[in-house]
Amino acid sequence: MTGMLERAASAFIAPAPPAPEPVAAPARFAPRALVLGSERDAVPVAAALAGGLRERAAAAVLVTWPVAEPPRPALGTPGASRLAAGLQLRGLEAVARGRLAWLALGEADLGLARRALAVGDVPVVIAVTGPRSAASDALLAEADHVLLVLADDADPRLAELARASLDSPIVRGPLTAPGTRAAALAGWGRLKVPA
Repeated sequence: MTGMLERAASAFIAPAPPAPEPVAAPARFAPRALVLGSERDAVPVAAALAGGLRERAAAAVLVTWPVAEPPRPALGTPGASRLAAGLQLRGLEAVARGRLAWLALGEADLGLARRALAVGDVPVVIAVTGPRSAASDALLAEADHVLLVLADDADPRLAELARASLDSPIVRGPLTAPGTRAAALAGWGRLKVPA
């Protein structure tokens, strides 16, 4: 009898839709990198690295901390402009520069870097040019690559200290080839992660 009632009721009442399948968070395939060093040396390397990591993405995010003045917008690709607009919707003052959405954070704003990390499946490179802190060390857990940029005349004990206190950092020098710094800072540089 129940079957007959269900068939009769189905003529008047729409069947309930099946319960939706649980949606898992999408897998993250885009790399994350942390670049440590002086502002003069680490920021161009980080910008070039962001350009080099964006093989499958239309653009990449570059976060610099601490910065007194944010960079001015420059000629940006449509992908970088969309990415910068997405960051702005999250309350982050990003600008498009070349293939990068560039976010400059003030002294007290390093915690905002986590919002940039959650922007989507695009490469994110964070240049930390200030002193190490609990906030900057927390970003180490998010990084697939950690680069330490040291000038050629830097004390070799700095590299030893970095290797001892960080988990397998890549130590490299600043960009020195003609035009590479300017191209990187304009958002057009490309640097591959050393093996």
